[in-house]
Amino acid sequence: MKNISRRNFLKYLGAGVIGIIAKPKFSLAKKNDFRASDVIQCFDENATSGNTINESVVQIMMDESIQTLTGINNLGEAWKSILPDINENSIISIKVNCMNYEVPTHPEFVNCIINGLTQMEFGSVNYKRNNIIIWDRFDDELSDSGYIIYTGNEPNTVRCFGSDHSGVGYDTTCPLHINGPGGTIAKYPSRIMSLMSDYVIDAGVLKDHDWAYITLSLKNHYGSIDQPVDYNLHYNHCNPCIPSLNQQIRDVINPNNMQKIFIVDALFGRINWGPMGSPNCNPKKLIMSLDTVACDYHGQNVINEERVAQGYSTINAPYITTAAQSQYNLGTTDINLIEINNPSNIQESRTVGPADGVLKVFPNPFHRKTLITLSLTRTSSVHLDLINTSGRIVDKIYSGHLSKNVHRIGYNINKKLSSGTYFVRFSNQGKTQVKKVMILH
Repeated sequence: MKNISRRNFLKYLGAGVIGIIAKPKFSLAKKNDFRASDVIQCFDENATSGNTINESVVQIMMDESIQTLTGINNLGEAWKSILPDINENSIISIKVNCMNYEVPTHPEFVNCIINGLTQMEFGSVNYKRNNIIIWDRFDDELSDSGYIIYTGNEPNTVRCFGSDHSGVGYDTTCPLHINGPGGTIAKYPSRIMSLMSDYVIDAGVLKDHDWAYITLSLKNHYGSIDQPVDYNLHYNHCNPCIPSLNQQIRDVINPNNMQKIFIVDALFGRINWGPMGSPNCNPKKLIMSLDTVACDYHGQNVINEERVAQGYSTINAPYITTAAQSQYNLGTTDINLIEINNPSNIQESRTVGPADGVLKVFPNPFHRKTLITLSLTRTSSVHLDLINTSGRIVDKIYSGHLSKNVHRIGYNINKKLSSGTYFVRFSNQGKTQVKKVMILH
């Protein structure tokens, strides 16, 4: 299908208070596995100050989110776990959205993804920054949004350029046939995606859109093809064009299913009269999922929360539901929301885990949600129960096998429990510990 190899093309180009709901490590969902998809929503009140992004805080948010999503405490291993078969020479590209330079995927936000990726180790060697490409449609849009275009002279620097960059362009050997209002529409993917990338991270942005209703992770790929302003692509609120395009990216471009994670920059947003214009909300959030439909479904919820707060009606992008249907099978709108609140206020370092058998519950007291942290030196059977002052089990929190690791298990009260004193009981290898907790209403 292609008349130039990826590697040859590379050479040609120049080469405080925390409230978390978490779960133990899970297996990645397979195609057509319709279980609820995990969506991370990380909020931190310190993420921005006025119009300034506090990158050090966003780094904490990003690291906490990927570790919670994967259930892996080691940052590099957490990133490696979602990129199967990755090696030290693999190319990861990060598709950003810079159409509106006032509300782009911010460089500070993307830096935090990059810093996590470079923690991946292969033998004794860390993943190289030069193997990462930041990209969008045009060099000018990237530059206007604060990115520095790569010149090809700095081998230890992340590469950044648009599809219009000299020597890049679009791959006419790999047509994508998109379902449109009058039949199929042929579009061509950026060569950055089809020829240069082994993995793509979709780093979208929180915006409404006059035609599509919203722009998050699915619509981000209108910037991955030639002539995205084609009216036919926007007919009927981009439905089914957006699902069809994403299905083609998944199934046609080699390697198939190269996208493994979707992350939305919701530090600032444009939630009415978009997609252009200055930010008109400041959610201070990061949204992350392995499921693009689930990611957009929750992102739309965030947009609607902001719209309602400002007196606007809610919106509903029909292409999200279409994307979940059997013709496209891009994901599910059945989500398991995992919330992380104010991780920058955590007093103890994430890298310093508790000693084996130590049980921690935080926040405590709590209303509906809390996080239980425990550490195991071997894989073993674990039971976590909530018991009352009489010793009776009132709720089973977790039961199963956990690996040797630090685990953070979220507890969300689903039963009607009165306010008062309870105990979390941790049973492991014949030993039992209890931690006093207070439930407040």
